[in-house]
Amino acid sequence: MHESLKVYLKDSFVGWLSHETVGDEYSFEYDKAYLASPVEGALSFALPLTGEKFDSPHTFNFFSNLLPPRIVRQRLGSSLHLSQRNVFGFLKAIGGECAGAVSVYPPWVKPTPQDVEHTRVLSEEEAVRILKSLKRRPLYAAGEDGYRYSGAGAQDKLIARVEDGKIVLPLYGTPSTHIIKPPADGFGDSVVNECFCQRLASEVGIPASRAEIITLGGEWYYVSERYDREIVSGKPRRLHQEDFCQLLSIDPEVKYEADGGPSIADCMSVMRRMRMTATSQLAFIDSIAFNYLIGNADAHAKNFSVVYHGGKAALAPLYDLVSTAVYPELSKEMAMNVGGEMRFSAITRANFSRMANVCGVSPKLVLSRLDALCLRITATAERLAEECAASWPSGVYGKVLETVRTHVAQVSS
Repeated sequence: MHESLKVYLKDSFVGWLSHETVGDEYSFEYDKAYLASPVEGALSFALPLTGEKFDSPHTFNFFSNLLPPRIVRQRLGSSLHLSQRNVFGFLKAIGGECAGAVSVYPPWVKPTPQDVEHTRVLSEEEAVRILKSLKRRPLYAAGEDGYRYSGAGAQDKLIARVEDGKIVLPLYGTPSTHIIKPPADGFGDSVVNECFCQRLASEVGIPASRAEIITLGGEWYYVSERYDREIVSGKPRRLHQEDFCQLLSIDPEVKYEADGGPSIADCMSVMRRMRMTATSQLAFIDSIAFNYLIGNADAHAKNFSVVYHGGKAALAPLYDLVSTAVYPELSKEMAMNVGGEMRFSAITRANFSRMANVCGVSPKLVLSRLDALCLRITATAERLAEECAASWPSGVYGKVLETVRTHVAQVSS
């Protein structure tokens, strides 16, 4: 059986995603009218503008990266009556708004233009009920008519808006602006941990999504402002973006380098092929150093993205920053090797020098930037921990600080 979905980039219809159920084969083809006037550019670096159909691997790898991982789809499927393997079915059900500016719709559905807004303000009681339901209904799937949102990542989340401290549901394709997360299962202080690490990145000069904590029903929830949005005439508009698995046409289930996913050198290579600026390339190297210093074992290829402004790609602000090293039960290895080493406890200055050589960057330049970051981060983290603890007291700050101090000592000259 042949089935198709219409693919949009912002408000532009760009082409058809097709699926042959026999053999589970996928293909994507740009619409001829769009090719004649591609106002929003290519859908992906891995899917350049061409009149040819893209094969199943390239098509599948781009579109499957728009969905949550299989472990989440397994739970999501009970609400949507879909098998976790049914990527096409999930795109049809929740592809109305994905990361960035891509949306996927059945042929008979015409999406609402971005400048037409449909929203519903939630009472605090409604918001708490929805957030607490995410464990059995990930992404609030099938929770309300007109709400069709997809989001990558394994943690439960609600994709919505936050306005004047209230959660607002965007409906019928209205752009969302925030990602809201309850505490991660088994890690009650994850909300504080993530907010602290996100703010720490910004404080030391690493571009990161704006983060805050809101209190609903007496509980704390992490709120991250979406970096793939811009405000035009007072209203949010989508920005196109791609994560590095999409850029490199990698199956999202192998996002970790140890599983065959992208390495730091792979990411740097594709940035060069895209002719991204030296500023973005160095920002990526800085982000690797920051993730090492805070002990984030989950900085895999899907947690790095590029965002397009006027057709030009730049490294997106960091997001999903958590000090995983403070939890004894979680991995003590980086998601991508640094100069041939993944273990936090074994990474030294020499590893960053080797990483620079492999990536074709001056080791002297990389080490000077690492030193500058090390000089800033400890004192900044101490001050920020004191500030954050005044509003959200937690023992996790001390654990993150201990990790930072240990890792700074390991790579200092």
